[in-house]
Amino acid sequence: MVAGLSKNTASLPKWWGTLDVGLAFVLAVLAFLVMAAAAGKLDRKITDVSYHTYRVLIHEIFVMIVVFFLFGDRIVWINCLSGFAWRAWLLLYCLPAWFTALRITAAS
Repeated sequence: MVAGLSKNTASLPKWWGTLDVGLAFVLAVLAFLVMAAAAGKLDRKITDVSYHTYRVLIHEIFVMIVVFFLFGDRIVWINCLSGFAWRAWLLLYCLPAWFTALRITAAS
């Protein structure tokens, strides 16, 4: 996020890049651990809740389009778009596993 707001990323401390990659690695490892913990435990309720949540979360694409139009000249998209995109994909891909791990089900 910081790189996307900075017009000159060379001015950022070198450790920011290392920190960003380290946090991305930790996020990916956590996602794999949650998916491994939830493997084989998905049921119909979790699948239904995941589907309904997907239907809500896909609106983030429209929100990002609005952000692009409103703040596009202030954000250096080349520095942050790939990070936003893979984190959003990872969230949506692991959503059923997160719901299973947290035992989130639809209220009956």
